[in-house]
Amino acid sequence: MNQSPEVTRIESFGRELNDHLKGEKRRRYSRFTLAALGSIPWVGGFLSPAAAFHAEKDQSRINELHRQWFEEHKEKIIKLGQTLAKIIDRLASIGEEIETRIESPGYLSLVRKGFRSWDQADTEEKRELIRTLLTNAGATQLCPDDLIRLFIEWVDTYHEAHFKVIREIYKSPGISRGAIWDNISR
Repeated sequence: MNQSPEVTRIESFGRELNDHLKGEKRRRYSRFTLAALGSIPWVGGFLSPAAAFHAEKDQSRINELHRQWFEEHKEKIIKLGQTLAKIIDRLASIGEEIETRIESPGYLSLVRKGFRSWDQADTEEKRELIRTLLTNAGATQLCPDDLIRLFIEWVDTYHEAHFKVIREIYKSPGISRGAIWDNISR
């Protein structure tokens, strides 16, 4: 069967992610990865055209659908892979003591919610906030899961400028609006 270059690139991405998750790391982070990928609707969108047209045995139409799908999602696929790799690498560096946390239903629920929000985020800054939230929530339980969910909802709701203002007020209680403006407009 002749595959399109886009399908080959996606398979290459899959192999890279697979290579990144070797041995023990694969076993420990497979549920995390599946929860993340399963929460993003367009990931499954790649498989459904192939299944629909497989019955027709029309390979050129399948290749064209794969090409169109890939062009639409190419940047997101790359960013998704990078985000997953960063989270997994950070969690793996902590050690085995977090294994029960990252496999717990509560944390996997956060991962699903977080990656749905990650997918809908308008900016890289918001994606980075969500990645940091999920990484820290997996690494430690200093903050209850309900509060993490609230933080994810805030990232969905508010603009990055809101967080900059909050950061300035936190750093300097009683700061004036003018000083806030001066600090965040640099």
